Amino acid sequence: SAQNLPPLPDLPSSAMAAPKRRLGEEFDVIIGAGNSTKWRLGAFTFREHNGLRIAAVHDHGALAEWNKAHPERQVKNGDLLLEVDGDLRADVDGTRGHGKVIYEELLKAPRPCKLVIGAGQLHTM
Repeated sequence: SAQNLPPLPDLPSSAMAAPKRRLGEEFDVIIGAGNSTKWRLGAFTFREHNGLRIAAVHDHGALAEWNKAHPERQVKNGDLLLEVDGDLRADVDGTRGHGKVIYEELLKAPRPCKLVIGAGQLHTM
């Protein structure tokens, strides 16, 4: 019976490999949740016509905290930040558009807030 089975070992978070994603596949990230003291995104970005390109995720900041806590949904260099949603209710859409608009929304959005990320090339490898 199932009651006689030994318990499963605790796996380190590094054992949870990030799944491969299709280029452009969207996934959600929540920053500034819980006891997070970091309000900075912690990434070098540049503005594109359809979002904010994440050129480099730094070792410190909201994205680094997210990546450590969620190895299966990491934000990687080359990803595209498509939407900022400070409301968090499912029936309320966030802000999408040019990288300049996304950047300005990111600066004023409350914490926690949801980011919608489009997977870049590093997710396909």
